[in-house]
Amino acid sequence: FEHNGSVLYLGRLSHEKGIPVLLEAWQKFGAAQPSNTQLSRLVIAGEGPLQHMVEKAATSDPSIRFEGYVSGDRKAELLRSCRAVVVPSVWWEALGLVVYEAYDYSKPVLAARSGGLTETVADNKTGLLHEPGNTDEIVRHLQLVANDPAKAKAWGSQGRAWLEKNT
Repeated sequence: FEHNGSVLYLGRLSHEKGIPVLLEAWQKFGAAQPSNTQLSRLVIAGEGPLQHMVEKAATSDPSIRFEGYVSGDRKAELLRSCRAVVVPSVWWEALGLVVYEAYDYSKPVLAARSGGLTETVADNKTGLLHEPGNTDEIVRHLQLVANDPAKAKAWGSQGRAWLEKNT
């Protein structure tokens, strides 16, 4: 699939991880974007209690791709080929391991302002932080990533530098 035209969610498919919020935000984003947008796909990889909700969304919306559980080479390929990683948790997130994985591939992170995520995602430096559950804010962040690929790339590079310095 097209390089850098996707945003990636990688994790457990549950309410706490913000799956309903993400799907609603993506729907709003799609409605607000021109059809030629550079950010044309939401890729969701993982498993969990809301898998049926994700499968249904992917069936009804061709811009959503459900990958199921991924690991190894497939996970690396998804991280390498996305423009940004989204972490829409609505609960207090102790440590988002996926943030480290995103930075390892120089990808910016669009994350909830929650728990440990605020210590690993520097707002407007390595990605963007949104209030947990705020779909309008997530839409604005998706639009920024879609409309300013150079800025998204710079945030990803700063994330990579942060990872090298802090791990």
